[in-house]
Amino acid sequence: MQMKEQVWNESFRPGIISSTILYFKDLFVGAKRMSRKDFWWGFLGMTIVMYAIAGLLAFAITKMPIDDFYWSSIIGVAMAMTLGYYWISVFTAIIRRLHDRKMHGWWVLIGLVPVVGELALLVLLCLPQRDFGNNWPKDI
Repeated sequence: MQMKEQVWNESFRPGIISSTILYFKDLFVGAKRMSRKDFWWGFLGMTIVMYAIAGLLAFAITKMPIDDFYWSSIIGVAMAMTLGYYWISVFTAIIRRLHDRKMHGWWVLIGLVPVVGELALLVLLCLPQRDFGNNWPKDI
């Protein structure tokens, strides 16, 4: 029986768990590519993980005494770190997805244009890959 070789930019079977693991694995890697399936499944998984952690931290902070500044500040910092890691993972994943489209990561800045730029970035993230002549590394 011949074993299927892993594709360079996606999981064996893109899904919510394997793609979320790929998001965590490549958290600070931008010079790579990411398939469309892995991007969207990983985005869903990271969003669920982030909301679960933030929800637990928000629940914990509401159950504290109002004058407990030490633990509430620690939980506040933990919430800020959770949100920061989430945005870093999404930002670098968008860059990897644009690389899969044979575009430079600077195109992520088009999302700064209100409404039109956000819609254009969403369309770019939904388009299929361009492999012909793509110079971005297949694996690091």
